Amino acid sequence: MNFDVVLRESIVRICGVHAGQVSSASTLEDLGIDSLTAAEIITDVEIRTGVELPMDVLRGLGRMQTVGEVAAHLQSGAGRPEVHS
Repeated sequence: MNFDVVLRESIVRICGVHAGQVSSASTLEDLGIDSLTAAEIITDVEIRTGVELPMDVLRGLGRMQTVGEVAAHLQSGAGRPEVHS
């Protein structure tokens, strides 16, 4: 699963930015993505991919600064099973 493409499409749709503005090097701040918007984007990614991301992956998103970092982080966590406590 290529989270990079799905993530970019979700950012374009939810943030209303032009697709040309969204690259791996684009910063979340420059795209106007705050924590609430990020949650909406990740929910959209989960729905569109059918992959429920583990909470530890979602918590780690706060340390990400660029679209590329987020995509790589999602990709690395996608294979981990969700652990419910």
